[in-house]
Amino acid sequence: MKRRRTGARSLPPAGTQPGGALVGAASRVVARGRTPWREAAFCVVDLELSGLDARSDEIISFGAVPVDNGRVGADRALYGLVRPRRALPEASVLIHGIRMVDLAEAPYVEEAIGPLVEAMTGRVLVAHAARIERAFLGAALRRVGGRLRVPVIDTEVLGRLLMAERGTVPPPFLPLGELVAYLGLPEHRPHHALSDAVTTAQAFLALATHLEEVGTTSVRSMVHASERLTWTGR
Repeated sequence: MKRRRTGARSLPPAGTQPGGALVGAASRVVARGRTPWREAAFCVVDLELSGLDARSDEIISFGAVPVDNGRVGADRALYGLVRPRRALPEASVLIHGIRMVDLAEAPYVEEAIGPLVEAMTGRVLVAHAARIERAFLGAALRRVGGRLRVPVIDTEVLGRLLMAERGTVPPPFLPLGELVAYLGLPEHRPHHALSDAVTTAQAFLALATHLEEVGTTSVRSMVHASERLTWTGR
């Protein structure tokens, strides 16, 4: 798989801050409301973290792949490392296999986030357990004066919605590995940001295709899938 790996790159010039770019183009997708998902542009993102608390933990790597016209753009995949300001907990190293020495020459988040924001601009964000990605991306953008206001689709929620629509009681939480097993898809190298982004992208396409059969066809319906899941559960 060809992929771009980010190095020391500068953020966009003044007046085109990452947060502003995201607010602009991506929000226009939401404004159309009923845009069929096959006609929308998506960016599937996975973050590897030092922990799960966005107030104190940090992004240490990210992976992103675009989805256009119902296809994963693997040739435009993006992968980057981020240097943390605190020592990594041992538990983090054991999960991700990323050590402090591996991040010694990586840019800090204020600089590292630039290519990722560029990749996300004008696209609907897709992530698994998206509240985590949203919290950390939001915190990173605030450091450079931006805001995260893109629409977000959560494959974890879509997976549980598909189970409910098929008459199966979904679990309280559906890990990515269990979701792709349910869908009959492979899982690529768990806990590697780019591999997890590719796995999530493939799961998203499968979920979107299956959910079309029960009327979940637009970007808006997927963004608000949690509301439908609540209704279906009743």
